[in-house]
Amino acid sequence: MKHLELAAFSAWPALETDTYKGWCLRFDKGYTKRANSANASDLAQLLDDQDIDQVEQRFRSRGLRPVFHIISTAHVQATEDRLIRRGYRWTDLSLVMTVTLDDWPAPPVEASTFTTGAEAWFSGFQAITGQSGADLKTHLGILHRIQHPTAFAIQTEHQTPVCCGLGVVVGDLLGLFDIATHPSQRGRGLARQLCRNLLSWGQRTGARTAFLQVLASNTQAIALYEQLGFRYAYHYGYRVRP
Repeated sequence: MKHLELAAFSAWPALETDTYKGWCLRFDKGYTKRANSANASDLAQLLDDQDIDQVEQRFRSRGLRPVFHIISTAHVQATEDRLIRRGYRWTDLSLVMTVTLDDWPAPPVEASTFTTGAEAWFSGFQAITGQSGADLKTHLGILHRIQHPTAFAIQTEHQTPVCCGLGVVVGDLLGLFDIATHPSQRGRGLARQLCRNLLSWGQRTGARTAFLQVLASNTQAIALYEQLGFRYAYHYGYRVRP
């Protein structure tokens, strides 16, 4: 699963990155745990209390709460046990799901779905999700830092954004991110149509496998992704300092 984790990091680039004993440390002003956590990879070493102190200090020096991202394939149970003893709580159990695109029945790409750049897409994302506040600039900064082929997808009705998402191709992997539908428009199949469009774009851009991350509690989204052919690959969650 290392290649999927690395592709996800590259597709969602943090402002700063560092490493400590095989753990990838990512910092980006606190916006999303994905971009602000110590990430256990297949190469992650077990950490003792002094090591955890060192990692915590790197987060606190940036005004961030220490967060550890634990994937199911990493052999770091002894470190996680130490985190538990230090009061870290478990949150945001999420699934990583994948689908092979080699034989995926791709419909024609609807070019009208795609915007010309991050800012136009982000404006629609705000209208759909209602996102506001101090995180707006940080989120937009992440989008501007993406260095790989990116599809910014927005569906509109009567010139009003109703559904959005983005796809990023890293090598032969397509990552889907920020899939959202306006609350008043849910249940109409808009996200399914948008995801199919992104998958078609990714396939034509050279991706052979698509992946996404979804909260385990979001059963409606999981059902949608399963209908599109996605299947469980592994899971992860976060240990967060109180």
